[in-house]
Amino acid sequence: MNTLALLIPGLLGPLPELAESNSSISGCAPLQKWLSRAHQQSTSASGYHDQLAQLFGVDRDFSITWASALYDGCDCSEGYWYRADPVHFKADIDHAILLDYHRLDIQADEASALTEAFNQHFAEDGLLLRAPHPQRWYLCSQQPLNIKSTHLHEAVGRNVQNFLPQGDHALNWRRNLNEAQMLFHIQQVNLQRAETGQLAINSLWLWGEGAWPQATDHAGWDWVMADDVVARGLAVATGTCLLDLDDSLSEQLSGDSRGLVVIDDVLGPCSYGDVSAWLEAIEAMCQRWIEPINKLIKQGQIDSMELYSGEGRVFRFTKTDLYKFWRKTRTLTEFINIHA
Repeated sequence: MNTLALLIPGLLGPLPELAESNSSISGCAPLQKWLSRAHQQSTSASGYHDQLAQLFGVDRDFSITWASALYDGCDCSEGYWYRADPVHFKADIDHAILLDYHRLDIQADEASALTEAFNQHFAEDGLLLRAPHPQRWYLCSQQPLNIKSTHLHEAVGRNVQNFLPQGDHALNWRRNLNEAQMLFHIQQVNLQRAETGQLAINSLWLWGEGAWPQATDHAGWDWVMADDVVARGLAVATGTCLLDLDDSLSEQLSGDSRGLVVIDDVLGPCSYGDVSAWLEAIEAMCQRWIEPINKLIKQGQIDSMELYSGEGRVFRFTKTDLYKFWRKTRTLTEFINIHA
């Protein structure tokens, strides 16, 4: 028996901006049928990473830094580590808006130059910045930081001041952050970016604290497909066969298996509240994933499906459920959490 689970964060919002637009959603008929004829249930997950924790069987307060560093091959055996991702604080009338790597197109040489400047400046403060990937940077502190941060995708496109870290060491980090911002401002990297019309890499977003597990059990999946580094890190941590999203899904369904596919294509547009980009991503995702999977269901290669939306809902159905024509097919908009 083949069971396929899809985790698609951002699929069903929250997207309050959609209520203010006149946009229509097309090209997703199979997806709407799935949602309409499935058995909908609530999960205790409060967000994307919380849902990942449940699906992989790890504590919900797991360290995102631990999971992503494990996949990135970043040695975190000494010190206290946090994600400190490169971002742009865009000045508005009376506040700053956070923009992440989706808007920056950061190159490896730029990441190297900025982390080197940071490390020279903060060496005496016991801080070290590493960039094993241009989009993902890691901060090592010789002392633990007592902070409560906001996940990056929950803060993008919003007023920075409302999402800065809280806790006993928050003010100290903000002082360091101000220094880092002034330091980055004068670096040649950003001067060159300004000349070419690119946004400056002018700040860091500290996040990803949590429990640092010593060992984890197998998650119960025979295989996992994902691009997202946290999902890939959890697959590595749980000893699960890890596949790329470009690998053939049909080949994984040749025998009885239980597989998980994590598709984060619509998370970025949803986080930014960019309705136009979200609609494009939804339609592209349906063409690339939903329609082919629907064919596999009809061909009998998939016996049961679980669709997780990443905001506390799961839709379970079988091929038989899809033939229950008396269940009215609702539009995708009717399922979206618009007002959250």
